[in-house]
Amino acid sequence: MSYSESVEQAISNIKQQTVLMQRSLNNRKLMDALKFTSTMLTELRNPRLLPKQYYELYIQIFDSLTILSAYLVENHSNGHHLADLYELVQYAGNVVPRLYLMITVGTSYLKIPESPREEILKDMIEMCRGVQNPIRGLFLRYYLSQRTKQLLLPEDDKDSIEFNSQFIITNFIEMNKLWVRLQHQGPLRERDQRTKERKELQILVGSQLVRLSQVVDDNLKLYKIEILPILLEQIVQCRDVVCQEYLYDVICQVFPDEFHLKTLDSLLDTSLQLSTEVSVTKIILTLITRLNGYIERVQQENENRDESNNIFQRFWKHLLKLNEERPDLSIQELSGIILGIMNLSLTWYPDNIENLNRLFSLVAQKCKDFGEEKTSESESFMVDLLTAQKLEVVKDFPIYYFNLITQCESFRTLLTLQSSSSQMEVLTKIIDSFLGRLMGTKQQTRNKDGDKSQLLITSKTQLERFLAVLEPMITHKDTKKENDEGNDTISREFTLSIYQEKLTKICHFLMLSLDKSTFKTIESEIELLLMIKNVFHKGGKNIKFTYPAIITNFWRMIRKCNIYKKRIPKKQIYYDNLIKQNFKYISRCINDMFNNCGKNSVDTIYKLNLQNAALADQLSLVDISYDFFSEAFSVFEESLSDSKTQFQALIYMAQTLQKTRSLYKENYYNSLIVRTTLHGSKLLKKQDQCRAVYICSHLWWATEISSVGEEEGETTDFFREGKRVLECLQRSLRAADSRMDNVESCELMVEILNVCLYYFVHGDEQTTHVGVSYINGLIELIKNNLKSLRLEEEQRLSEIDTTKIDSDNETNTSPYNKYNYVMGLDGTYIKLGNVNNSSSANIDFKVKDMKINDMIQIPIKHFDRTCEYILNQRDIDNRFKTVVI
Repeated sequence: MSYSESVEQAISNIKQQTVLMQRSLNNRKLMDALKFTSTMLTELRNPRLLPKQYYELYIQIFDSLTILSAYLVENHSNGHHLADLYELVQYAGNVVPRLYLMITVGTSYLKIPESPREEILKDMIEMCRGVQNPIRGLFLRYYLSQRTKQLLLPEDDKDSIEFNSQFIITNFIEMNKLWVRLQHQGPLRERDQRTKERKELQILVGSQLVRLSQVVDDNLKLYKIEILPILLEQIVQCRDVVCQEYLYDVICQVFPDEFHLKTLDSLLDTSLQLSTEVSVTKIILTLITRLNGYIERVQQENENRDESNNIFQRFWKHLLKLNEERPDLSIQELSGIILGIMNLSLTWYPDNIENLNRLFSLVAQKCKDFGEEKTSESESFMVDLLTAQKLEVVKDFPIYYFNLITQCESFRTLLTLQSSSSQMEVLTKIIDSFLGRLMGTKQQTRNKDGDKSQLLITSKTQLERFLAVLEPMITHKDTKKENDEGNDTISREFTLSIYQEKLTKICHFLMLSLDKSTFKTIESEIELLLMIKNVFHKGGKNIKFTYPAIITNFWRMIRKCNIYKKRIPKKQIYYDNLIKQNFKYISRCINDMFNNCGKNSVDTIYKLNLQNAALADQLSLVDISYDFFSEAFSVFEESLSDSKTQFQALIYMAQTLQKTRSLYKENYYNSLIVRTTLHGSKLLKKQDQCRAVYICSHLWWATEISSVGEEEGETTDFFREGKRVLECLQRSLRAADSRMDNVESCELMVEILNVCLYYFVHGDEQTTHVGVSYINGLIELIKNNLKSLRLEEEQRLSEIDTTKIDSDNETNTSPYNKYNYVMGLDGTYIKLGNVNNSSSANIDFKVKDMKINDMIQIPIKHFDRTCEYILNQRDIDNRFKTVVI
């Protein structure tokens, strides 16, 4: 009796023999049916079948044998006694058909009440030893397991439970041996193929443990004393990597969580005895996942959990023992276990930071042991460990990070051992979480009392620890900018590093997180702000980015002191002294910026001095305000050498001075505005001189500031000297007239005319000294200059054979006037886009293709717009009727 040559032929033969068997059973010819069945079973003897092919045939045969089994049970009392039949089938010629028939008849006999249950079960499992071929033996014993599935249900009888479990364990052990033996079949070069085939068959072995868990049910004592030790012994003794990983995982999956809690030490000890090639991380994580699922279920069901067993402590001891026995394990090899235990600790004991401190301490020691050798994998793990981004159990990262930073010393130690890039990545994620909380971008969680959880700094120690963690970012140097020789120094220095930007924001976060119940006085807040300042000072040149945030918080303290001073008149002197002291701190910050950063920060220093001067003026601190203005002038005179920067700086100075009020006393204001105007008149470029001086004319003509309650016509103490206003305008006009570029000279004159009209509208000739005669004379001068420009334009147009443009017509007919151009305050030409296009969004500040005729149109159009304004004002103000245009 032979087997088929192919799987298709085998399936066809099985189907054919099944039909013949059914026909014989219908005719009550049992012997013929057994003969056809035996022929069918011969197909399972084919040694060339792959596991998948064997399984396909097995399914077909299993269905056929099920038909035979049903017939045997039904006809047991009708002449086919199963006891006799059980002995008869064992005379079959081939062992595989013989054992399949024996199991089919034997399991059918077990369904009969009077059958000798234990004897038959023992006999069948013993007889299965006759097949030692791995694949055939595995499927044979799997068949035995399937046929006895309904016969080994959980029972109340203790002896029955023990027998059933022992039967399944015995079958499992034999199946496991066969499964492991399969690895050593065939030539060595096919070892990988054998491993693949084994993984395809692993479910057959795992099914025995599933059956065992069903039989044991909730009998913890039986599981702990008799079953688990045997299973773990088999796992250790097989010394097979695939087997050990799979079976350990199955044990963790199929038995209840409560069992694992009671036998945790045995499971952990066994993991240390496995082959060194086994992924300990994988099996431990499986166990941790089960235990975490248990505690979550217990909490949802409001059950009392057993606190007598410290789960973390047991895993911690296991980790230490593993590290001791396997000192060669690298950080990345331990990474999964450490993250898993960390996840377990946060799940079971979310408020216990000491557990995390232990883990970080161990990892820190491993980092020291392995020295500077870091791989991308290990660095990636460190980032995951320090940020806990992959742990879903962390629901509120800001609170988690805050507790780590302020309570976990090993966290800070481990962070300092990482590479600069890893430190920056970790700190960036941590700071982003805090800033998200600060900006309200993340939903606030609620604590047990129902109040929103807050991040409050309750002690100096907490702040010190927080700042200590930030130190790597504070001292971080942007090597990219340092090595970027293609850019000039100024452009590099004005590029704000993303890390320094985050530090400035975290400064505000820290000050807003102070616990007001602990730091009740402004002095205590200032003391903590000074702590932040001192730590930021370690950043060296980086303070040009971070110190402005410190100074901003000092401003906040100053304003707070001013409010308290008004509320508590008795402590006015105290708060006055505190305000002055804050200004001194600010002055030191500015000096530190200059000493550390030099000329690279002069623009920031200049503006900070002006802002401090303005604040002091608002608080009527005249001497302090004057000192800061003086410092600003010193920076201007000693450090600002670029003409464009000087012009912008003077504009900012004029804007700040124009809004001051307390400096009117003791002639401070007058000396400062004179000094500003003189600097403006000494600028390198004539156009800058002109614009700076006519802007400075506003310093002698104060206007109302509505935010402080001033109102034109009601406020009487404005600083106004019309004579000096006129002097500035005249000096500005001289500078414009001396400009050799006739186009720009005309443009400057039109700008001066607009300023004159401003004073003409907001005052009278007696006060401003800017009267109709002066305005008419200026208009006449502009007309004469524009006339020469138009002649020049006509001459150029005639050269290209175009129609002569009448000087009284609109200039838009110029073929050159395709675009609208204007001139900026810095003298640059700006293209606004096509005239026919209403959109002015197309702005080009770098005009390269501009022609002279386009330039000529700029002052002409500007003057036309001014004349149009004068005509419109005649309907409102009769004085404008005397202005000749």
